[in-house]
Formats: sequence, C-alpha cells, structure tokens
Amino acid sequence: MHKKFLNNKLIKNAVSLGILQISNYVFPLLIWPLLAKFLGVENFGLVMIVFSILTLAYMFTDFGFNISVTHLVAQYYNDRQRIGVLLGNIFLIKLILSVIVSVATTAYILVELSDKIDLLALIFINITIFSQAFHCIWFFQGIERMGVITKVNIIAKIGYTILVFIILSLYQHINVVFFCFLINQTIVAVLFIINIYKNGFFVLNPTFKGSWRELKYSFSFFISRISVSVYTTVNVLILGHFLGTSIAGLYSAAEKIYSAVNGVFGIVAQTMYPYMVKTGNIKLLCMVVGLLSIPVCFMCYILSLYVEEIILLLFGNDFLSANELVKQFLFLACITFVSFNMGYPAFSAIKRVKWANYTVVIGGLLHLSGLFILIILNQVNMKNVLLMVIFTESFILLCRIFLIIFFLRNVKYI
Repeated sequence: MHKKFLNNKLIKNAVSLGILQISNYVFPLLIWPLLAKFLGVENFGLVMIVFSILTLAYMFTDFGFNISVTHLVAQYYNDRQRIGVLLGNIFLIKLILSVIVSVATTAYILVELSDKIDLLALIFINITIFSQAFHCIWFFQGIERMGVITKVNIIAKIGYTILVFIILSLYQHINVVFFCFLINQTIVAVLFIINIYKNGFFVLNPTFKGSWRELKYSFSFFISRISVSVYTTVNVLILGHFLGTSIAGLYSAAEKIYSAVNGVFGIVAQTMYPYMVKTGNIKLLCMVVGLLSIPVCFMCYILSLYVEEIILLLFGNDFLSANELVKQFLFLACITFVSFNMGYPAFSAIKRVKWANYTVVIGGLLHLSGLFILIILNQVNMKNVLLMVIFTESFILLCRIFLIIFFLRNVKYI
C-alpha cells in the first residue's frame, strides 16, 4: 500500500516540483543580496528592467506552447512519432519567433536604454533570447517527468549562483549579470534537449502545414500569456519609463519576494494541470485548493509581520521603502493561489481550457485600461500600479469561479 502510494505519479511530480520551487526560492535568496550590494538600487532597477524585457521576449517565443503543448503531449503520450513531429514543428516556430523578437528587442533598447546598455550587454541579451526559447518545460510536464525539470534547473541555478558570486565580487558591472544569465539559460536549453532523447523521445523534421497548425492552435494561449504580462512584467517597464530605474528597482525587489512566495504556492497548480487533463477530477482539485487556502493565507500573514527583516536580509537598507508594497504583494499571493488553480487545471478538467485564456485576456485589457488612466491622470506610482494588479487578479478569480459554476450546471453548453 505504501509502495503504491509512493509510486503514484501525482505524488512524485508534486515532490519534484516542490524541490524545484524550493530551489527557486533558495537560490534567489543567495543572488539578490549580491546584486543589491554590488549594484545599488539604480543598477538593480536597470537589471530588473532588462529581465522584464527578457521575460516578455520569452513569452513571445514561447507563444503559449507552455500551456497548449503540455496538453497535447499529455494527450498523445503513447504516440512517439506524433510527438517527435510536434517537437520539430514547435522548435521551428520558436527559431523564427526568436529572430523577430531579437530585432524588436534591439530596437527597443536602442531607443529607450541606449545610454545605459552598451553593445556587449546587447549581444548577451540577444543570445539569451535564442537560448531561453528552446527551454521545453512544457514537454516534461506533458510526459509527467517533473524530476527532469527539477534536476536541470537546480544544476543551472547552482552554476549561475557560483558565477555571479565569483565574477561580480571581482568586477561590479551589470554586464556580469547578463553574461551569467546567458550561461544559465544556455545550459538549461542544452540539458533539456539532451533529456528529450534520454527519455526515449526524439525531434523529427518539421512540416509547414504542421507548424502552421500548432501556431493557430496556440494563438489563444499566446494572447493569454501576453495578457498576463500586461499586469505583471509591463508594470516594471512602465515604472522605469515614467519614474526611473530606482523606482523600478524598489518595485522589483518587492515583486521578487512575491514571486518567491507565489512560486512555492504554484506547486499545486503545476502538478494538478496535467493530472486534470487526464482525469477531469475537478472535485479533487476543489478539495485540495479549499484545504490549502487556509494555511496559504496564514503563511502570508506570518510573513507580513517580518517584512522589514526580510527586506533588510535580502536587499539592505536602501530598499526599506518597499515595505508596504511587500505586504500588499503578500495579500495578492493569497488571491493568485486560488486563481491559478481555478485557471488551467480547473478548466482543463471540464474540457473548457480556452476559457481560462479568455479570463486572462479580459483581465489584461482591464489592467491596460487602468494603467492608461493612471498615465493620463499623472498618477503613476508604485502603490497605484500594485493596486491595479490586485484589482485585476481579483476580477479574474471571480470570472473563473462564475464560469466554472456555470459550465458545471450547464454541461451541454458549447
């Protein structure tokens, strides 16, 4: 009985993702103090702006495949030939998108950050765009081999941490951060591709027809991910543009703490998504989310009592003015925990996965409208931008709950 329990895929995947998310929490705790100490608030903000650009670049080159292809790989797990062609099609699309995104990124940096980013940094940034495009977490999530994702990421993070610690202590320049990140992303891409073959799969020649089909199928997921970027990544760019890199640095510091907490809470959604695709057991999902919501909120409350100590430990005195922001981000983490699980896991269980995309698109448009109003009224500041994020995430959660209840009561609705 115990052996059967331990062999359960869901449990194994949850443990692997748990280890991964802990590593996502531990390694940044080692790196952030270094960046804050050696770079200062202004340069830290500049690095965060560039990382925001790279995050947007990744969203474009990923094109929603992290959701759509996870679903397809899980669905056609036993058809190696079909998955091989699928991988070839996806990688071809990613290569083409990387070229387009690289050109667009270069143009943006030359216009917006030419006085802060030199040619060497620009080269590092562009190579990183190509490297991160070939990360295929979606594949290993689809075949439910979360252990591969965990091993690859931990190896890369250890290397990145060591590189940053050694080089940045000797040469304190933002280019060091970009170079180390490039090495990190390249190692991850290479190891993922190697592990595709080690797990008995392979990449086959792509076809134009197949690539076009995957592009069309993933379009709604892509729109969803871009919509998410409107109320996440874009905020740092907006603050950096209107208020400078120092303000962007403070906001990013608070957001990093939120991301670490959110990453730990995200274990549930990442584990449940492929499981819900296969089983459709939404009652189990609701039970798990309901049971975990109370400890999640309690944990956020406890963390809010020690915000100043956390900021001092991670970033130093210069970042203490982000105190209230962190508390608001912790409140937001309680909302997003439920929202994430009521997103793709829940909608895939009731065979309405695209509706999760629609809620995000509506939320993105709402947030974009709010940001536009703040700009018009000259009210762009850290507090107002974060309040807009909280409002947007709350709206998305309510929409998802309403739609799930509606579909469950109207099973014949198309």
